Amino acid sequence: MDKPVTFSDITSLHTLVTCANMSADEVFKDFKIMANKKILEKHIYEIYYSESEKSWRTYLPDDTKPNNRRPIKRKSKENLEKEIIGFYIEKQEIENRTNITLEDLYVEWLLYKRDYTSVKAKTIQEYVAEWNKFFKDTTLSKMKLGDIKPITLIRFFREVTRKREHTHKRISNARSVLNGIMCYAIEEEIISHNPVSDVNFKQFTYKPVEIQSDNVFSRDDTFKLLNYLNCIIEPYSLAIQLSFYLFIRIGETKAIRWEDIDYEKRVVYLHRQATCERVLNDDLSFSKREIKVVNQMKGNTSHGFRKQFLTDEAIKILHKAKELNPNGTYVFEPDGTIMTTDSFNRRLKKYCKEAGVPYHSSHKIRFYNASTAFDGNNLTTLSYLMGHSETATTLHYLRNVNKGKNDMLAFQKLGISS
Repeated sequence: MDKPVTFSDITSLHTLVTCANMSADEVFKDFKIMANKKILEKHIYEIYYSESEKSWRTYLPDDTKPNNRRPIKRKSKENLEKEIIGFYIEKQEIENRTNITLEDLYVEWLLYKRDYTSVKAKTIQEYVAEWNKFFKDTTLSKMKLGDIKPITLIRFFREVTRKREHTHKRISNARSVLNGIMCYAIEEEIISHNPVSDVNFKQFTYKPVEIQSDNVFSRDDTFKLLNYLNCIIEPYSLAIQLSFYLFIRIGETKAIRWEDIDYEKRVVYLHRQATCERVLNDDLSFSKREIKVVNQMKGNTSHGFRKQFLTDEAIKILHKAKELNPNGTYVFEPDGTIMTTDSFNRRLKKYCKEAGVPYHSSHKIRFYNASTAFDGNNLTTLSYLMGHSETATTLHYLRNVNKGKNDMLAFQKLGISS
């Protein structure tokens, strides 16, 4: 049996073609001629000319016919050979789809997500990370799609979760990748049912989740940090300070332009975000990091486009930023370029250490702001300000709300209250 072509073979071919400076058309033309010749050589039935019918004839395999073959004829030998080649190519395509493995379809699914959906480059990176963590080089990845049953997946995840090394969220992420591949397989008519949908993931054992209620900036630490930063006039310091006065994402902070600020109405309009992307290449490697500013907000919904009220402190911070960067396009441009999330967090960590407060990432500033502003009745308003499409998402951001000392206050309006 001939050795099948692997993804590595295709990559090597691409390298040779590049070195030889050949065009894709040249390669495919020569390759097609050789492939067609091989297909005809493997055709087991005689190709002959019938004088009585004035046509070229042969047989094609067909399990539904007597002797497991059916006759075909064409006026010219060339057209008959085209029919033979087309038959075997279609037959092979069907066989390939029937026998495709999970790991092979994973590659196809990734490229499909990149080219034909609105999924962001960062999300595709996360897909790759989950695949490499849980599925790469496993027995499951080598299985044909049609052989994967619910019990196959149950046994796989039982083993994965047996030692309680992964949280429910992490396994849910892995499940999402697997589910995405299976849904794609259904669309491609490779399978008719998604086995992932028949697996009850509540049955598995997960790593306990640590209580996150205290994993945010406290009010005292926030005051201490902001007081320390008040005398440091540089882009990162000002960007960090402004983040504590707005319900804003780090990507939105980086993308604020001077034209977005209306000092008369005391508002800043959020129209865009800055992202740092690594795009998936055809060989499944990733490109170098590239900063992009897009007129699309997180979640890809209209809820992200919103305005924020500017307090006196926020306006003072913006005035300081204007003095530093009067001619820039964006408000915060250290070294004349847009800051990255990594550099923002590195500077935040540095300043937290110098101020003597625990470090939390830029994302946790949003947790602090939401929790501080929540008064028990303004959840819908907060949801709008945070750019959330659902209030349930906003609830996730509320930490240290009505804890400890004021437990009795929760009972004062129960029953018939005076």
